Amino acid sequence: MKAIKKILNLTSNLLEYIGMIFLVAMTLIVSYQVFSRQILNTSPRWAEEVSLILMIWFGFIGIALGVRKGIHLSIEYFVSLLPPSLQKIIIKLDQVLVCGFGLFCAVYGAKLVKATGGSTLPATQWPASTSYLMVPVCGVMIICYSLAQIFGIEETTEENNELTSKEGVEL
Repeated sequence: MKAIKKILNLTSNLLEYIGMIFLVAMTLIVSYQVFSRQILNTSPRWAEEVSLILMIWFGFIGIALGVRKGIHLSIEYFVSLLPPSLQKIIIKLDQVLVCGFGLFCAVYGAKLVKATGGSTLPATQWPASTSYLMVPVCGVMIICYSLAQIFGIEETTEENNELTSKEGVEL
C-alpha cells in the first residue's frame, strides 16, 4: 500500500510541476506573440499553435489532478441530504463512473492519437497527434487515481477536499 501511495504522490507531483511549466510557457509564448504583433508588426506562426497545444495538455493534467484531489465536478448538496449508508453508495458509484471516464479517455484518446498521427500541424509541422497525446495519458492517470479511491488506498475528506490516507494523514 505504501509503495502505491508513493507512486501516486510522485505522479501527481510530477503532473503538478509539468502543469506549472506549461502555464508559464503559455504565458511567455502568448506575451511574446502579442509583443511581436503590436511592436514588431509581425507574429510568429508557431506561437498560437504551441500555446493551444499547451493549453489542451494543461487542461487534461488539471482533470487528472482534480480526480486525485477529489475536486472534480459532482453534486454534493443532494448527496449530503441522503442517509450516510446511501451516501457511501453514491460516492462509490461516482468513483466508478469517474474510472469509466478515465477508461473512455484512455481507449478513445489512444485511437484519436493513432488516427491523427499521419497528418501534421500547419505552423510547427509537428504530428497532429501531439495535440491529443495527453488525452490517453491522463485517462490512465484518472483510472489509477480513481481505483485508489475505490479500493480505499486513498480517500478524500468532505470537509476540505484534501487527499488523505487511511490513517487520516494529509498527503
